[in-house]
Amino acid sequence: MTSVLDTRSVPPAERRDYWSAGIAERFFPMHVESVGAPSFEARLASGQVGPVRVQSIQGLAHRVARTQRMIAAADPECILLYLMTRGTIHIEQDDRNCALRPGDIACQDTSRPSTFEGRDGFEVLVFSIPKWFIGSQAEGIARRSATRVDSGQGRLTGPATPFLAQLARTTTSGGGLSSRDGEGAAQMLLPLLRSMYGPQEISDRRSRPEALLARMQRYVMDHLHDPELGPERIAQAHYVSTRYVHKIFAASGTGVSAWIRERRFEGAVGELRRSPETTIATVATRWGYRHPASFSRAFREVHGCAPRDARHLPEPVGKTPPVC
Repeated sequence: MTSVLDTRSVPPAERRDYWSAGIAERFFPMHVESVGAPSFEARLASGQVGPVRVQSIQGLAHRVARTQRMIAAADPECILLYLMTRGTIHIEQDDRNCALRPGDIACQDTSRPSTFEGRDGFEVLVFSIPKWFIGSQAEGIARRSATRVDSGQGRLTGPATPFLAQLARTTTSGGGLSSRDGEGAAQMLLPLLRSMYGPQEISDRRSRPEALLARMQRYVMDHLHDPELGPERIAQAHYVSTRYVHKIFAASGTGVSAWIRERRFEGAVGELRRSPETTIATVATRWGYRHPASFSRAFREVHGCAPRDARHLPEPVGKTPPVC
C-alpha cells in the first residue's frame, strides 16, 4: 500500500512543521529547515518491499539533520541506500561527505548523526534496509556511509540503477508487489550491496535469520501484555510473511505460539509467587489473556494446577516449568 505525504495539502505557513511530523512518522525524528527558498515544498511517496521501506522524495531546497538526542529517542537501525534521480543532494556523516547527482548511489546509517541537504528541484529514491536483514556485518557498510559509489565499481553497480529505479516506481506508484514477490525483490537487493560495498561487508545468509529471530523475540517480550500478539502481529511488525515467522521460530526448536505461551507463563508464575494479593484476573490481563477462565485453563494444561495453587510452586529448575 502506497503512502503519500505532500506539503501542498496544507497552507504555506504550516508546511515545514507538517513535513517534519510526517518524516518523523515515516522515518524517524529529524530537524528540518528551508535553504534559501521563499517557500517550502516537498513530497514523499512510500511503499514496502518485504522488510525494506522504499521512498521517493522530491522537493525544493531544504536541509534535515539527525542528532544524537534524536537517535536516542528513536532508531529503526537501518541503512539508508540513496539513488539520485534528479537534481543534487549533499549528505554528511562522521567525517565524510559527498554530493550526489543523477545516477549516483550512497548510503547513510540511521544510528549515527547525519545531515541531508537537497538543492532546488531534487528527487531521490531511498531504500530503508534493516541491519538485521543485511546481516551482522552491516556496520561494515555503515563505515562507508556518505561516500559516493563509483559507477564503475562492481559488476552489478551499473545494472543496479535501473533495477532500483523500477522497483521504486512499482512500489511507490500504487501498484505494489505481493508479499512473496516483495520478499524476493528485497532479497535481490543484497547482491547489489555486495557488489557495491564488497563481499566482505555482507554476512552470510545464516546470520540474518538468527538476527531476525532475536529481534522478533525482543518484540514478543515487549508485547506479552497484548492479547493480539501472535504470528500475524509479529510478521506485520517485521515486514515479513506469517509463514516466514513460523519458519524462523521452528528453526530454533520452538514454535512461535509455544514460545509466546512459555514467556507469558514465566511472567505469570513469577507475579503469582511475588504478589499473593493480586487477583487471578489481574494477572491474566497483564500477561495477555482477555478472560481469566481461558488463562486458568491454559495454565492448568502447562503446570497441572490452577493459578491460585501456583502461588506456592517451587522455583523452576533450569528451563523446566514447575509442576504442582
